[in-house]
Amino acid sequence: MFVDVVVVGAGPGGLACAQTVVRQALGRRVLLLEAGRGLRNRPCPVDRGLRCTGCAGICNVISGFGGCMHYGDGVKLSLLPSGRRLIDHFGEERAGELCERAFQFLTAPLAERPVLHGTSLGAPVIKAFAGNGLAIREYPVAVLGETQVRDMLTALHGFRDDALAVWEKSELVAASLNGDRLTVTAATPGGPVTVETAHLVLATGRHGVTSTQNLLTGFRVETIAPDMSLGVRFETRAEVLAAIGVEHPDLKITQLEQVDRKTKTFCFCGGPNGGRIKFTNYQRSFGREVITLDGHETTERGPGARPLAANFGLLCQLARPGTSTEVRAEILSDYWRLSGGRPVAQSLRAFMARTAEPRSWPELAAAVTFEPSVKDLSTARLDNLFTGGEHASLIESFRRVMGSILDHAGAGMSVEDLADDVLVIGPEVEFLWDRVPVDEDCKLSGLPIFVVGDAAGIAQGVVQAAMMGVAAGDAIANGKPA
Repeated sequence: MFVDVVVVGAGPGGLACAQTVVRQALGRRVLLLEAGRGLRNRPCPVDRGLRCTGCAGICNVISGFGGCMHYGDGVKLSLLPSGRRLIDHFGEERAGELCERAFQFLTAPLAERPVLHGTSLGAPVIKAFAGNGLAIREYPVAVLGETQVRDMLTALHGFRDDALAVWEKSELVAASLNGDRLTVTAATPGGPVTVETAHLVLATGRHGVTSTQNLLTGFRVETIAPDMSLGVRFETRAEVLAAIGVEHPDLKITQLEQVDRKTKTFCFCGGPNGGRIKFTNYQRSFGREVITLDGHETTERGPGARPLAANFGLLCQLARPGTSTEVRAEILSDYWRLSGGRPVAQSLRAFMARTAEPRSWPELAAAVTFEPSVKDLSTARLDNLFTGGEHASLIESFRRVMGSILDHAGAGMSVEDLADDVLVIGPEVEFLWDRVPVDEDCKLSGLPIFVVGDAAGIAQGVVQAAMMGVAAGDAIANGKPA
């Protein structure tokens, strides 16, 4: 069996690439492999207050049609300069063009072009953050609610062309180069299938963190050590983060005054309806099962007996001695010893003081004034995952960020007033995998292989992944030489 292009991964990067090729290069046949389940068959037990079971080896949060866009959740689409590394990678003019095309690709199924926020900050919010040595990064952000995401994913799933075949529950397991073609083997529900192809596009996201690295090593691709970051999520009442969430739905901060370690806000989920924390189960990608955190926007949840929760991540860039492999092993070993690789929680008071949380998880969850968005937690010394310098930087940055949020909201509260009404949940990680040396078309030198989205290790984000998918699709459709 021969197809012109095999795309691995049906997230925003893989979908954008596949559709770009099919629409621009008539007659080219594309096979899209997706290891996960269909868009409507991705329930997460953690969303329903149950325990993370791993979903039979395929985490529904990070695998399945739509990838990081989860059917039933909202999503933020952050445009450039969010993901600014892609400006350096593509050049400013081309990056801008790819960003607009990616945004159009994603939102075309919607009845109206989404409203963009985050570029017209008012003087009071600028002043509130400047008073704490911070500046908000301005860039356009669209918040899509759960209904819009369902409409978008349904339309993307419904795109069909005689030149495009989509195989779900099918995973790339091997690839080899034969002349100018590749022989790839996929594990499918019906057994292994071997396919010949002229182009292979890896859009494997976080699900493929290890398998993609192993495949590239087999092709003697020398990857680049990542700038790893480790952090936590802070969850509190939605009303605390609502005002700043309206002002900038994807709040990212520039430090005007340096702390000991570089820190940054990450995946802000704090509009008026708050957001939920989700679990990302990496299964045994790192040797033993490990679960980290993700955050998803919500716009349509109804309140229960207690107020809704909102959250944001705060990450600290690591500067530990050793290679990236050694540092990653150290982090994961500490996490396994702490809790068997499962997320844990502390009160803000205990986390700041670096003391043991005196309450069990049910007791801690009952003590806060809001309804925690996840229940599959235990209490432990989350602070012990961080060195003294890392912890100090996280606490100082949290004081500045939350202090600015409270000042802007006119809440009449201090950070200390929230010490018993904020849950610190972790760990949150970023770039545990290497960066791949792709060119301006997201292609590996001398190989008919492209790497896009999170798998490339350059920039994270829905729009950013789609940008890379469009760039790879253009190169393939236009027949650029190897």
